[in-house]
Amino acid sequence: MDRIAMSEVRNITPRDMPAVASMFWNMFKTTKASVPQSLVDYLSKLYLHPSRADSDIISQVHVRGDGVLNGFIGSIPLRMSLDGSLVRAAICGPLMVEDYADDPLAGARLLRAFLAGPQDVSLSETANETSRIMWCKLRGSVLPAYSLEWVRVFRPAGFAIEVAAGRFQGMRLLAPLAKPLDAASLKLSKGSHPDSAPISEMNGFVDSDIDCDSLAGIIPSLLERFSLRPVWDTPDLEYILQEARTKSSYGAMYSRVVRSRNGVPVGAYLYHGAPGRIARVLQVLAAKEREGAVLDSLLNHARSNGAVAVRARTQPHLLQAMMVRRGIFFQRSSTVVHSRDSRVLDAFTEGNAFFNGLAGEGWNRLNGDDFN
Repeated sequence: MDRIAMSEVRNITPRDMPAVASMFWNMFKTTKASVPQSLVDYLSKLYLHPSRADSDIISQVHVRGDGVLNGFIGSIPLRMSLDGSLVRAAICGPLMVEDYADDPLAGARLLRAFLAGPQDVSLSETANETSRIMWCKLRGSVLPAYSLEWVRVFRPAGFAIEVAAGRFQGMRLLAPLAKPLDAASLKLSKGSHPDSAPISEMNGFVDSDIDCDSLAGIIPSLLERFSLRPVWDTPDLEYILQEARTKSSYGAMYSRVVRSRNGVPVGAYLYHGAPGRIARVLQVLAAKEREGAVLDSLLNHARSNGAVAVRARTQPHLLQAMMVRRGIFFQRSSTVVHSRDSRVLDAFTEGNAFFNGLAGEGWNRLNGDDFN
């Protein structure tokens, strides 16, 4: 009890990083191997030296009365614009507490300290049920239209094996058995439901690969439709796009742009994938009324690459186009927001804010990389 009473929450320091890395490794990675130095180095770069915005938005650690670090909450700054006015945002990273049963209030202390920071709005796209409850008790709000996962299955047998492989090692050895089953399923569906496939909206548009530097140049124009949107300096956006490339658990990253016949960009998308795997979508960007064309490009490209399915996070402006493309919606984690500015909250509740993916947590290597 004394060590709990004397506990404190303070700003993170370089000497804390090995303990934070060990906590992350034990909580989120299934391997029993020792903590790789590459993870310690990456966490230090991500949380000690954020190059993207305000240096006074700082990650926090929880230290017991006996001096043992047993909790951490990450914080990544992001500058946003609300109808031309600067909005300082803090993106909540991992919220971790060791020996939670021995110190059940540590997580609440960390979250309270994070929300009390100098930012105008606090956000997370990966709040689990425990975190969601804590956010709501501290006057945060859940954003349902930003919180759903959308899955479009191409190859049912291969998809089933991939889902099982997430729980049972060795399941991917059965992948060759899925190919004839999926081929037969495709023939059957075409024969019995010739009109079941949605009409593609790609007519009049062309898609192609795009490198990160070029993509960084067109992203701002694709965000103009949102009243609340990120404001990235070009080097910072290029950094985020480069960091997003490395996700060894998901496969190679594909970066594509969709253009009209006269060459004007109307959308872009990034996803990670490999043949026989689920394509994990990091971001979909689309001009108004071009959401369907961009999604069709994504689906066609992932299917032709041998993906068994596409999985993407929802945003309000994509929901209608996703709904008519025979996908499945489910909820795994919640996108949550906390702000004292009613204009900021209105932008989110009205679906007029750009968040998730590049403007969230999904881009960094903590999501999808093994640090081997």
